[in-house]
Amino acid sequence: MSSTPIRNAAAVLFTVAFATLLATFNETFLNVALTPIMADFGIDAGTVQWVTTAYMLAAAVMVPVTGFLYRSVPTKRLLIVALALLLAGTVAGAFAPSFPALLAGRIVQALGTGMIVPIGMNLTLAVAPQGKLGTYMGVVSAMTTLGPAFGPIVAGAVLAAGSWHMLFAVFGVLVVACLIAAVAFVPDAAELTNPKLDLASTVLVGLALIGILYGISTAFSGATAIAAIALVAGVGCLVGFVARQRVVPEPLIDLRPFSNRGFVCGLLVIVIALMTVFSMNMILPLFMQGSLGFSALDAAMTLLPACVLSCVLAPVAGKVYDRFGLRLMLPAGLALMTAFGFALSTCTEQAGSLQIVAFYAPVIIGCALSMGPAQSFALSSLKPELYPHGVTVVSTSFQIAGCLGSSLFVGVLSGVQAASLAQGADAAVATAGGFQTACLVAVALGAAGFCLSLALGRIERKRRAKNAPAAKAAAQAL
Repeated sequence: MSSTPIRNAAAVLFTVAFATLLATFNETFLNVALTPIMADFGIDAGTVQWVTTAYMLAAAVMVPVTGFLYRSVPTKRLLIVALALLLAGTVAGAFAPSFPALLAGRIVQALGTGMIVPIGMNLTLAVAPQGKLGTYMGVVSAMTTLGPAFGPIVAGAVLAAGSWHMLFAVFGVLVVACLIAAVAFVPDAAELTNPKLDLASTVLVGLALIGILYGISTAFSGATAIAAIALVAGVGCLVGFVARQRVVPEPLIDLRPFSNRGFVCGLLVIVIALMTVFSMNMILPLFMQGSLGFSALDAAMTLLPACVLSCVLAPVAGKVYDRFGLRLMLPAGLALMTAFGFALSTCTEQAGSLQIVAFYAPVIIGCALSMGPAQSFALSSLKPELYPHGVTVVSTSFQIAGCLGSSLFVGVLSGVQAASLAQGADAAVATAGGFQTACLVAVALGAAGFCLSLALGRIERKRRAKNAPAAKAAAQAL
């Protein structure tokens, strides 16, 4: 965060928000096209899911590498490279003649999107004027909510008029527009320290993320043994990575942020909020289609108003944070998530769309009210020289939370649903029962987040009390 306003800070924020929207939009926009892709290439569901799984793994691996690149490559050039990779993968996907070619295009896309989120967060810290970090973070966090929600809706509309190749063409036009904005507005904001890349650390963190995320994503698919092996291998590599960071002169990721209690508590709140928002966007459509008879597009459109409202309120939450701190927005947001998550758990196969919206909107709004303040407080708890490392950790948590949340919530829904069907329950009733149980998991997470918000409030009060004498002296000097 800069101590003095940077010229064109608003234009930089627009570019960062646009790029973040594209990165998160890209995670979900191809999901509704999996069926026609299977038909075109003659592949089964187990094969086509690699379009999503490989994308997620490649994006996750790029996040810690980007932390190193941010301190080695001028910021403008780095963001342009990230967007160029995203564009190259998009073009490859649009003209893919075979499934391997499509998969390669998605992996190239993921290399770009894995870079965009940490670059954007670092830029936000660098250009946010004094006292406006919460507002700027609120705008960026709103894009992480809007992107995944808009993906299936836009894709459904495009598929109604053309083939899945058209999805890549439309997305490519948006990437070109963002690339032009990056060339025009983004400054070289980072202080380059030219660190040396430790190859062993890079390999270890890559294997750790691949093992953990792949294990999580397959844990509920029936391949329990494979998931367990992947998780054990991933955790083993993670332990090795942590041990190596303590002995190498220039660690890939400085682990000192984890010694800061405010950062750790804020990070946990971010993970809880992200798990909830990503998972609700998956289990609610499954419930509405499986129990209520909605079409995929109708289900997406039902959720859209709440997502748009949450995006409008996220910057407002940031402004409140800038003025009053997190003691108001954070507990309120997590209380909304918990209370209305419980309300959603009461929905049955007789629920209507208005009831769904009335209960879902406060949950997603609560996520929006929590994300910006939690990110702002966690990162502002660090010393400026640790910002890139803190951003790397937070950005990596985005991938882990999305994977963990979707696997956990969908796994719970599917497990309860399968058990009910085995007992002879109607399909609609079975799906509703799985949805209700998954919502109760969200309630437990929300309650844990609420307790963390109270702990963060105490940390904030102690920080304010500690800084009060210096602030008073500065005011008297003016």
